[in-house]
Amino acid sequence: MKLFKIFPILLIFSCSHSDPEKETDDQEQEKTPIIQKRIVGRIASVSSTGTFVLIQKYGTGTLPKNAIFQSQGDEGRQASLRPSGERVRDFFAADLINGTAKIGDAVLAYDTPSKKTEPAADEDVPKSPGED
Repeated sequence: MKLFKIFPILLIFSCSHSDPEKETDDQEQEKTPIIQKRIVGRIASVSSTGTFVLIQKYGTGTLPKNAIFQSQGDEGRQASLRPSGERVRDFFAADLINGTAKIGDAVLAYDTPSKKTEPAADEDVPKSPGED
């Protein structure tokens, strides 16, 4: 008879028990930055030496900053790219780091999260004139 009285209490405690592994997984997901990828252009030309490419950007403006660039083509072809900063209208030069690229391959930008650094409380922060 005592077992029937204890069983509902045990049942209540077992239902309210939370999984500690699930809680830590949720916390890790909040800390993990979300990296977004988007198509920013296409390979317009490849140098005869295969060391750099010309990227034709879709839309106006410049290539995104703090991004990792990669081209992807047919048959699983991929290449890592590093924009060199040279630009003529909507065409941007980029060094070919590794892989192979062909004309028409899509150029993707993987946005990397930027960390905002704030000075520590004990660091000397220069003050503007008139600020005391």
